[in-house]
Amino acid sequence: MFNKAFELAMKALDGEELTDDEKLYVQKRNAKYELVRYVYMEKMEHENAGLKDFHFTPSENFVDTPTIDIVNELLKFNEAIKNGDYKPLRFDDL
Repeated sequence: MFNKAFELAMKALDGEELTDDEKLYVQKRNAKYELVRYVYMEKMEHENAGLKDFHFTPSENFVDTPTIDIVNELLKFNEAIKNGDYKPLRFDDL
């Protein structure tokens, strides 16, 4: 099953009218996404990471998860990458 945000985007692209609750969900999700990006990038700036841009794929329960929990998990994942636990996909490697 696709996530809710994708389903709503497809519904809107098909010309279907979104309900007020659906519109509110999309607004909350987009605002939260931008907030998480901002907080994460600020943290990376304080660590002199040289990060110029950052995007991620939110999970199904993104809207219901506390913002600080999301940021902390992203920071843990970044640390794991630095420790060599994961190899990030670089498009110039393809």
